[in-house]
Amino acid sequence: MAKMKAVQITAAGAEFQLVERDIPAAPARGVRVRVQACGICHSDALTKEGIWPGIAYPRVPGHEIAGVIDEVGTGVEGWKKGQRVGWDGTAGKTVPAWRAGAATLRIARTS
Repeated sequence: MAKMKAVQITAAGAEFQLVERDIPAAPARGVRVRVQACGICHSDALTKEGIWPGIAYPRVPGHEIAGVIDEVGTGVEGWKKGQRVGWDGTAGKTVPAWRAGAATLRIARTS
């Protein structure tokens, strides 16, 4: 299986760790995004320091992304491979995959 690089935190207060993970398939009714840029926000700092209540580790921070759709899952309409996209600021909070640090999340068009 193809691999991707990710930066994770293995425990509260731990150093960032560069790891390789399997690239997941786009889920049904979802897309996979090849991340080209990622912001770090206050919630990522809380995650790193272990202040966010009930968080599980290991954890991949950085949910504020911009990139390109590189795979479209079954049942998806209105999105296509190669389309530029970015996180819309709210949808990720409702997606269980986002909470698990997965590479898939709901997105908003940027072009």
